[in-house]
Amino acid sequence: MVRVSYDYDLMTVLARHLWHLRDELDIASQSDKTFAPGDIGPRPETAEALEDFYGAWKKSFREGWQVMTDLGDLLDKAGKAFYDQDASHAAGAAQQVTAQVRDEATRHNEIRKQKLSGKLRAEQARRLEARYKTQQARLKKEQDALVEKRRKIDEQTAAQQKRQEELNKEQEELAKKREPLLKQQDELQARQQQLWQEEKDLLKQRDEKLQAERDKLQKEYEALRKDQEPLLKQQEELRLKQQQLWADEKALRAERDAAMEKKVTALEQEQKAYDGRQDALQEKQEALWKERETLLGKGGATQAELDAWQRKQDALDKERDALWESEGKGLAARWDALEQEQREQEKAFAPFRERQKELDDERDALSRAQEPLSERQDGLQTRQKDLWALEKSTQKEVEDAMAKKQDRLDADRADLQTRLDPLDQESKDLQDRQKELWDDQSETDKAQTALTEEEKPVQQREQDLQDRFGEEQDKLRDWDPDRDDDVGLRRGMRGQLDDLPEEAFVPKGYTIDDGNSTTTVSYQLDENGEIKVDKEGNPVETTTTVTNKNTGLTYSETYRQLPSGDGDSVTTTRSSDGSVTKVYTDASPEGAADGTMTRYVTDETGRDTLQIWTKRPGEDWSLTMDKETYLNSDAGREDVQQRLDRPPAYLTVEKPLVDGDGRPSGSSAPGERTALGDGVTRTDYTGADGSVTKVVTNEVTGIRYVAGANNEVQEIWQRREDGSWYLKESATQHERYSNLPPPLGELGENWR
Repeated sequence: MVRVSYDYDLMTVLARHLWHLRDELDIASQSDKTFAPGDIGPRPETAEALEDFYGAWKKSFREGWQVMTDLGDLLDKAGKAFYDQDASHAAGAAQQVTAQVRDEATRHNEIRKQKLSGKLRAEQARRLEARYKTQQARLKKEQDALVEKRRKIDEQTAAQQKRQEELNKEQEELAKKREPLLKQQDELQARQQQLWQEEKDLLKQRDEKLQAERDKLQKEYEALRKDQEPLLKQQEELRLKQQQLWADEKALRAERDAAMEKKVTALEQEQKAYDGRQDALQEKQEALWKERETLLGKGGATQAELDAWQRKQDALDKERDALWESEGKGLAARWDALEQEQREQEKAFAPFRERQKELDDERDALSRAQEPLSERQDGLQTRQKDLWALEKSTQKEVEDAMAKKQDRLDADRADLQTRLDPLDQESKDLQDRQKELWDDQSETDKAQTALTEEEKPVQQREQDLQDRFGEEQDKLRDWDPDRDDDVGLRRGMRGQLDDLPEEAFVPKGYTIDDGNSTTTVSYQLDENGEIKVDKEGNPVETTTTVTNKNTGLTYSETYRQLPSGDGDSVTTTRSSDGSVTKVYTDASPEGAADGTMTRYVTDETGRDTLQIWTKRPGEDWSLTMDKETYLNSDAGREDVQQRLDRPPAYLTVEKPLVDGDGRPSGSSAPGERTALGDGVTRTDYTGADGSVTKVVTNEVTGIRYVAGANNEVQEIWQRREDGSWYLKESATQHERYSNLPPPLGELGENWR
């Protein structure tokens, strides 16, 4: 295959030369040559022909200028295009070389760091082990003393175990002696069981004979109860009637007594007033009698004084008579009338006395009807007593019959017990010795327990020592000499670190000069002047610039990872012709299949998409949409928007107004939450500068709207299937025109 190469430097130089010649030709074409007809000759045709030639000559200059301009532009455009393509490859190669240089320096320093860390950790481990050996030796001495105590207790335990074995042997021999006697005891127990069974059988036979009489008596009792049921029912009815009579009489008497009580109370009040006035007159009477006694007692009372006293007495008698006539007589008449009324009221209870008499008559008739049944019941009770007497006499007969057999059995049991008593005494002696042994074993167990308690602090100290040693070792494993540098440790290791390699310089940028061009790779730095990296240690932003020394053309690429994560990135390309394009890479597009990636090629603003590329698993990148091709198609001509889909907002918006939780970015201020109904809530946040952010979340649809104080929607968020949120649209993706509504609309009236 023939290898084709392009000299874009020559193309650029030729373009500039053509533009220079074009400018000189333009200057020459500006000269205006005019000729008078007399100078040309008398023939008008000759003058016109010369004028036409001169016009055609000037026109050819203008056409030549345009041709040279177009050719220069074409050469310049082609040269810059080839240069940009070559510079793009050079930029990629420079990035790889820079990465290799940085990786090599980093790897060299990491090896040095590992060696240094190993030496420092080894020295720390040596010092740690030496420090703990002294404590372990002191602890070992205490443990040896406890082990000696444990050995003595074990010897006591072994001796007690031997005594237990001897006791067990003697108990086995005693058991052999007792075995025939216990067997005989079992036989006696069997005879006892047989005797009890025999007695039980006799009682059962007696009960079977007596049960027939019991059943007959029970049937007669049941027949008697049946005959008594109507009379009992009648007796219950009489009881209910009696209760009802008492209730009716009580109600009427309560009603009459209440009315009478009211009248009596009124009369008692009048009587009390009348008695009060009577008492006053009586006091006057007593005063007059006292006055008369005084007159008569002093002697020599005149007739005038006695007449005066008599007049007072007559006046008092007249006042008493007037009081009787005006109040006393009427009051007495009313008391008499009240007593008469009480006697009249008693007549109202005559019907109750009649009803009571009827009930008494019925009760007497019922008693007479119950007399034959009572006689039958008395007869049954007599027969029941006779039956109980028969049961008692037959019970005694059975007991007497079994007493002789029981006496013989008791004699055999007593003889057996006489032979068992010596063996029981021997067993008791063995039990006493066993108890004594158990007491000794208990004391030994207490000593073991005490020793165990004594060992616990030592064991705990040993465990604590091991734990502290383990913790120190864990700390040593996690110790980072770079972060927790111990200067004293390094001073103590002088001479041991001389064999370490020198630390390599890790460049913060890189420049490659090949004679014709200069390629510079630089990184975004943090506030400490170091390369800003992500959580995986990769540079966040890398800028590669390629400058042609011959033509001065410059090409640059800036690659930056996006905060959205998951491998999303944007590459800003500044071509040699001054144009700027951005390439947004969406590593995991929302709604796309796993592993599918999308790349958007846009203008400098990120709003005008020029191309859309797609990469599916196992395939290369393929062009999905091209703006020029699409707009020239039938579908493109009918498209109202006249553009391709823009990149998602989570790619183009670096600093959203809120985070994934719906809170203002970089703010921890609490919001004021309001429930709007139907699963919709609004949370208002006020910033330190007084700005207001409204976040409206619809849990039903999974949509979140972010607006400002003017209720214009600035961002729209969408909820994923896993419950997390992503920025779907932002107002910064759209042009805002004053004569049109906001691009993302406004919050509804019910949500404001």
